[in-house]
Amino acid sequence: MIKKLLFTAIVVTLMAVFAVAQTQNFQKATLINKTISFQERPSIAQLIKEGKFVAAPNIVREVNPKRRGLNMAVPGKGLPKNGDPLVNNQNRAIQYKGKEPIITFQTASANVTPTDPTGAVGPNHYVNAWNSSFRIWDKEGNALTSAASLSNIFPGQSMGEPIVMYDQFADRFLITQFYSNGFLVAISQGSDPVNDGWYTYQYATNVFPDYPKYSIWSDGYYITSNKNSNTAGSSEVVYALNRDKIIAGDQTAEMVGFPLPGINTNGFFSPLGFNVTGTELPPAGNAPIVYMQDDSWSGVSQDELLIWNIDVDWDNTSNSTISNPQSIPTAAFDGLFDGGSFSNLPQPSGPDIDALQATVMYMAQYRRFPNHNSVVLNFVVDLDGSDDHAGIRWYELRQNNDGDDWAIYQEGTYEQPDGHSAFSGNMAMDAQGNIALAYTVVSNTVFPSLRYTGRFVSDPLGQMTLAEETIFDGTQSNSSYRYGDYSQMTVDPNDDLTFWSTGETFSSGRKNYVGAFRIAPDFATDVGVVNIESPSTGNLGSNEQVTVTVRNFGTEKQGDIPISFQ
Repeated sequence: MIKKLLFTAIVVTLMAVFAVAQTQNFQKATLINKTISFQERPSIAQLIKEGKFVAAPNIVREVNPKRRGLNMAVPGKGLPKNGDPLVNNQNRAIQYKGKEPIITFQTASANVTPTDPTGAVGPNHYVNAWNSSFRIWDKEGNALTSAASLSNIFPGQSMGEPIVMYDQFADRFLITQFYSNGFLVAISQGSDPVNDGWYTYQYATNVFPDYPKYSIWSDGYYITSNKNSNTAGSSEVVYALNRDKIIAGDQTAEMVGFPLPGINTNGFFSPLGFNVTGTELPPAGNAPIVYMQDDSWSGVSQDELLIWNIDVDWDNTSNSTISNPQSIPTAAFDGLFDGGSFSNLPQPSGPDIDALQATVMYMAQYRRFPNHNSVVLNFVVDLDGSDDHAGIRWYELRQNNDGDDWAIYQEGTYEQPDGHSAFSGNMAMDAQGNIALAYTVVSNTVFPSLRYTGRFVSDPLGQMTLAEETIFDGTQSNSSYRYGDYSQMTVDPNDDLTFWSTGETFSSGRKNYVGAFRIAPDFATDVGVVNIESPSTGNLGSNEQVTVTVRNFGTEKQGDIPISFQ
């Protein structure tokens, strides 16, 4: 009897320990809400026809002043001490000639500071937005509407910070913005953003949701925001919206909110959901949220990426959970500028502009391949400890199977080849695995300008190998330290190969431009000499041996390539 009781006690104890371990692996949702307002809105074409179209407002002010504290760094703390350790790998890269843009055009001219540029490409349209306004274009750069107030879709609401997405799995456009205590989300009722109506949803967060970032996953539209910074580990800062119901125009579409357990916010934080690209959605659940932490911050012991997984049960939302974070240590980086202030990078005149530090830039682009899943992301880093020379730390993470942990497949630091700062990055991967990285350059001699680079899928890991190309060269400085806040890249659903990138620049005022370009091969047979390996210098004799590197830029395999030297 005593042995039986003892065995029972051991079993009960083990069960209790197991139960505690289980509860430590995840946390439940902290907020479950339904939409507080739902409307069906007429198409933009109908509003124009009925004389109810509202033109974009001419706002001359700073929109959404910085609502965040400085990052709390510890002077002298953190690595690296002698410059970014990955820069040399980038500087050793062979630079292939890049491809010029297929098309570039101006999408906005505004007086708001900053413009918060955003845009997404669909099968037949490009929809862009900026603070309080949006516009619709065809893919040849022809405007299909005038610049429009966001209040055309959200009556009486045009506070700003919009995000545009195209959900290719539903063939719908989304336009969003925030308001004082929540989110406004609109989805087109069909594939035509001009002639189709809109379903609009309003959700309450009870606190101002600063710096929202949206992403598409199979079971939801996910939102992160810079709110509740002192309690981000225990109160909701990440949200999931019921994607199926939103697409269907169901006014009962729920919103579920989650904390980020284990996060160190340091006064400002900018997590980001993985955004699905390509032709295949992942299975429902395990929606990842990524965040970077810098070891120069108070309370952070190593440079790392954190990834949480969210599982939403839309049949019983109270069962929805978020995991504890997976920590992925990285090569050392310095993500701190000027002690965490917002005036950082010099330009030819005017104030130093915001480097957008401590921010995983929009979007973290997820794609499925037959033998793995990939995601690419980036953030700004201080290249040499000077606080005024910025580069871009970028990553490709891979996952062998759905639900597995993520691991770094490659990481690199991109330094602009002429020594200017590169920041405000936006990146994506095409169907072949090629990666594009677009960004802003600025320095004492270069006005804020939009450029891009990239790499082929077979290139050496950690290197951007395509020579820099230009979307738009700015012609004047920014009159404010505020810059951009957002830039965005999307992939054309028609070929899954063409990148569309938008950002903020300056030429006779504050402008947004978009550029479309490809990295993928255009021809079946395209072979070229890309480097003379030896001899490096000197005159060549008639019997001299010359070693060269040949690159196949085409889609067909090549062999027995004839080479001559003249």
